[in-house]
Amino acid sequence: MKFYGNLAQEPPAPSRQVVFMRGMTKGTSLSNLTMRPLLALLAFLAITFAARTAVAAPPRVRAVQPPVRFLWIGAHPDDEALIAPLFGPACVERRNDCAIVILTNGSAERAVEAARAAAFLHARLIQWDLPDVFEISQWGDRPALVSRLASLIGTERPTTIYTFDPRHGSSCHPAHREAGQLTLDALATLGPAAPSTMLVETLILRDDASQIVGFAPATPSATTIDATSTWHYLTDDAAIHTSQFPPEQVTILRNIALEQRRVWLLPSGVNPVAPASCP
Repeated sequence: MKFYGNLAQEPPAPSRQVVFMRGMTKGTSLSNLTMRPLLALLAFLAITFAARTAVAAPPRVRAVQPPVRFLWIGAHPDDEALIAPLFGPACVERRNDCAIVILTNGSAERAVEAARAAAFLHARLIQWDLPDVFEISQWGDRPALVSRLASLIGTERPTTIYTFDPRHGSSCHPAHREAGQLTLDALATLGPAAPSTMLVETLILRDDASQIVGFAPATPSATTIDATSTWHYLTDDAAIHTSQFPPEQVTILRNIALEQRRVWLLPSGVNPVAPASCP
């Protein structure tokens, strides 16, 4: 012990020099240095495992919906107007595959109108050459017609067919009724492969001047489709067929009562209650 001045003091303690290991800073512990390589190794293993898992994962399998294909079978150009409120949304707006079959040839003018109406509804047109007559016997060999129509249906492969109800044909026109009956007979030859078929149960109401003035269901068993928002497809289709629908008739159709802006349908094979019939 040395004395400094009048006070006896302990000699100052020798200075301590702290030496840090390379890579260490003040406050770094040895345990931290030991964990860093371990954490890096774990991160590498996690990335490698994730990459291998991603490669090995099987691809996702999505269910593929079969295409929706609609087919209308009628007797004349302009018959499709009855189902235009259905074909408009299905074929034009949703772009489903659609086709229109017309059994009779009609005049050259009507053939042009038929082509325009099919284009308007975004549908393929298939027009036969049967005579446009009331006497259906003039259509010729009926079994051959059934076979021909069955072959056409097999080629088109529709998911749903629309046609006239043979009991009334919507207007009691013999060609309408026969078009519906030929369709049903052709489907019967296809057995289980036959697509679903909807019969049109919309009755056409006419006045004494033969103007169309309204529509009604042919049976209370029919399913009612509200066509209020798509009625313009019917009136626009009718306007294309100028040979059959003069401007005053189109105006009447555009002003049909709201409660009559419907399409009435019945699945084929269903026995309806009190169905309409023809004399």
